[in-house]
Amino acid sequence: MDRAKITAKDGYRCAPEGHTVVVFAFGEIVTGKVAKCALVDKAASRLFDPREKTKVITPPETKKRKTTKGRK
Repeated sequence: MDRAKITAKDGYRCAPEGHTVVVFAFGEIVTGKVAKCALVDKAASRLFDPREKTKVITPPETKKRKTTKGRK
């Protein structure tokens, strides 16, 4: 889910439903479709949520290498 903080000094106007224009004030945190539109219009900055972006990567399981005896 996208989250963004409005950084335009005059606020940000958009019509997320397509028919009603909504005004978002400077510093307001928006989500979803409004956040995507504001980011595209460069009227907002993306908020980073470390819980969504952090992945726990386990090292691959390694097996012991087979040793071969040399010719005698």
